[in-house]
Amino acid sequence: MEFIRLKGMGVSPGIAMGEASLSRRVVFTSRREPIDPGHVDDELTRLGKAVARTRKELVKLREKIQSEVGEEHAFIFDAHLLILEDPSLMGSLEKIIRDDAVRAEWALSRINAKYEAVFDSLNDEYFRQRKADLSDVLAKVYRNLEKIREKEPETGKRRVLVAHELLPSEAALSLSRETVLGVALDVGGPTSHTAILARSLNIPAVVGLRNITQWVKNGDYLIVDGTIGEVMVNPPQAVRREYLSKRDKYDAYRTELRKTAKLKSETLDGVSFTPLANIELPEEAATALSLGAEGIGLFRSEFIYLQSLEVPTEEDHFACYASIARTVHPQPVFIRTIDIGGEKSIPQLNIEKEPNPALGLRGIRFSLRNREMFRLQLRAVLRASSGKNVRVLIPMVTEIEELNEARAVFEEVKDGLRKDKIKFDENIPMGVMIEVPAAAALADVLIREADFLSIGTNDLIQYYLAVDRSNEFVSYLYKSFHPAVLRLIRDVIRAARRAGKSVTVCGEMAADPLSAMVLLGLGLREFSMNPIFIPKVKKALRSVETGTLEKACREALDLRSAQEIEEFVIESVMTRHPDAFLMSGDNGGSKKRN
Repeated sequence: MEFIRLKGMGVSPGIAMGEASLSRRVVFTSRREPIDPGHVDDELTRLGKAVARTRKELVKLREKIQSEVGEEHAFIFDAHLLILEDPSLMGSLEKIIRDDAVRAEWALSRINAKYEAVFDSLNDEYFRQRKADLSDVLAKVYRNLEKIREKEPETGKRRVLVAHELLPSEAALSLSRETVLGVALDVGGPTSHTAILARSLNIPAVVGLRNITQWVKNGDYLIVDGTIGEVMVNPPQAVRREYLSKRDKYDAYRTELRKTAKLKSETLDGVSFTPLANIELPEEAATALSLGAEGIGLFRSEFIYLQSLEVPTEEDHFACYASIARTVHPQPVFIRTIDIGGEKSIPQLNIEKEPNPALGLRGIRFSLRNREMFRLQLRAVLRASSGKNVRVLIPMVTEIEELNEARAVFEEVKDGLRKDKIKFDENIPMGVMIEVPAAAALADVLIREADFLSIGTNDLIQYYLAVDRSNEFVSYLYKSFHPAVLRLIRDVIRAARRAGKSVTVCGEMAADPLSAMVLLGLGLREFSMNPIFIPKVKKALRSVETGTLEKACREALDLRSAQEIEEFVIESVMTRHPDAFLMSGDNGGSKKRN
């Protein structure tokens, strides 16, 4: 058998080894099948019965997942029921059947293709992933048009699941540690339901393998390395033995990391730090806490716009925020107001395309231009704040006037709630994202009006160095250890600390152990990151003295290049704390840093 190595994106760490099992998927018809116009009503009745069967199926699935996996994953089916009951979706299907006199299968195929095209046109990975929810519902209705359904074979053996993609309901039903060793998909991303669920269940997963379903057949032997994002098909015995050893070491390391989640967040010299989580879905909050998060440092509220094909209501916003606030209470949750516009377009808002969206109408600029929408969101955030653990975070601020305008709208909304006698936290903090150079340079001014700062290092570094990190021609210039970048971040941290207010880093720098050490040395104490990285970063920071890092950073910032700084910091840390990088996979010299 041929040995093949495939590279993808690791979205759930760990190593899985075993036989492959290919998942079948619904294929929407490409055949337009006309019907007699006199039979249109019969066809609509047939569609209605399929919708009713789908509704019944979704309710059952919800109950099953709630009892077997937990409420945090059952919510997927609430969202799917909302899609199924969306009058605009069902109206569109009926219109196609009635106007074109065609079979329901063709109508479902057309609607699915239409929305796939819309979602595929979006640049934002997170939003592109949400098309799976709509396809999932349409596929269920499609299957339920059949009167008799073929049953999936049950093997009773744990295997590596291979598929083109897993729709959300398929992921919720298929992924179980009792039956699935690992997951390998042609498509997908880190924010897909499959990735989130795999991480929650500790099932190694690699997505974005492009065409693994064409290379693999049932029964092939696979190794899935979810840590580095690689899948090996039919590897020789020597490779299998090597990975058996790696898997045992990794499992032991993960067990140790899990223990770290319960330990104090404190350096060797007794300095406290706070690990927080960046999340995109409400159900991630509980998992984040289990991994050691001491609150939610960034909730990306754009998720709410993907629960429905309609613009979300105040109740939709409130239900989401209140759920997270309750889950993490009394620990804090930082809710970032909607950061759409530009490349993060959302179909139901009909946002016009811009020639340079990254520099266009996005973040707070969009909210101030759409004030009713902004007021509605702030009102929901305030209503969810009665437990006094909610904070508001304003994105893409570039000048003090924007913050003042946002504050004025915030106060107007508070007045409205007081008149309506609705309880909220009168002292709810409002902070600013520092993600453009202008905001960083004005940090000492902004912090006088803001209650806290949050540094978004991904955008800040891109804007500051004028580098698109997804552009293969220039991405090598994206360097988080660039001396100019570190000096800028140091100044922002100093400005907040001088004002006696908190500052968090919520970009990817916080999730890298070496970068987190540098940030600690620059004075940072609050780190917000993808929850899966919390144990690793916490272990690294617990292994060092703050004094060592502060001294190393003072000297490093006089160096000329990112490479010199990185090498100097690694050497300084290794000299004093040789265990700091042990088993972290980030032992400095072995990894090329971007």
